[in-house]
Amino acid sequence: MRFFSLLLIAACAQPAFGGEAVSSSSMRYRSYRKWSLNLPAEQWFKVNDGIRISHAGGDKFAAKIDGERLQFDTNGDGEIDRTIKALVDRDTNVSTSRVVLSGKTADGKPLKYAVRLRKDAAGWEWAPGGAMIGSIDSAKGPIPVRLIDQNGNGRFDDIGLDAMVVGTGDDATFLSQTVVVGDQLRKLDVNSDGSQVQTRRFEGQTAKLDMTTSFDAKAVLLSAIVRSKDGKNSFNVASAKGGVTVPAGTYEVVSGTIGLGKQRVFVRQGRMESIVLVENATRSLNWGGPVKSEFDYVRVAGQVQFSPDSVWFYGKAGEEYHGWAPCGKSPEFTVKDKVSGSVIEVAILPGSC
Repeated sequence: MRFFSLLLIAACAQPAFGGEAVSSSSMRYRSYRKWSLNLPAEQWFKVNDGIRISHAGGDKFAAKIDGERLQFDTNGDGEIDRTIKALVDRDTNVSTSRVVLSGKTADGKPLKYAVRLRKDAAGWEWAPGGAMIGSIDSAKGPIPVRLIDQNGNGRFDDIGLDAMVVGTGDDATFLSQTVVVGDQLRKLDVNSDGSQVQTRRFEGQTAKLDMTTSFDAKAVLLSAIVRSKDGKNSFNVASAKGGVTVPAGTYEVVSGTIGLGKQRVFVRQGRMESIVLVENATRSLNWGGPVKSEFDYVRVAGQVQFSPDSVWFYGKAGEEYHGWAPCGKSPEFTVKDKVSGSVIEVAILPGSC
């Protein structure tokens, strides 16, 4: 384990009201053949009798399950016109595929919506497979932005429920009512179909959150997604050296990724306390290593047994590390007699790579 030291324990600017500069940008839809976006709260929905995306012809695109096949009305005219041939992953035994739905919205605008599909023992499920893409103007030039309908209702303006990526990279935050553009905090407005975004100067109390200076690890902090407790503001602060200015308030760590070469380990809130940001103050989070490991066990016929699935890793701020697959040796788990301190058994879990 090389990530930590480890301690084992059981658009264009235009004038607006008041002379305030507003930047407006048009967005367009893009479907992805290969999905690489990391969503903060990815959801999969049951296909059942269709994909419930409203269009001019009704409230869903009809689907029909025919044995191992899945049939679709892809253009919303009420007629089945495509049969999905799923690809089966031999390692997971999960069938996957994709389909692009098209038609008109209720007000006559062109509609395009890509859907990822998978089938396992629980049946067919779907998730969004595309995003509205564009850019936001900044003093240093256009900054890419992508909007994802994370909650699958066909809208792209659900603050705290949908997702967005600002800048390069594939780690999404929740859709936020504020966004950092360059080094400036701005208010963000998105219309319901995601075709237009506007930003303007943020007016309100701000604070600075620093999650990089006191992060202790032998690996790189690739993403650190935080969200305010009211769900209105969300940021990826991993690349903000020395801190980033955000609205003052109370935040929680939603997710994160740490990398060393091609190896990854993921972060979630765990036992970490909420992060309180006071107006005009800077909060530097002291987190990372050394990591403490806790595990559950059972006694069977005089033996102590435990499983890699029942081992938990916590950082110094209480954050939890999971999906642990770093390249390296397993730690040693030493079982001792509580009274004498003598070693009863030494266990080593299977290593990686």
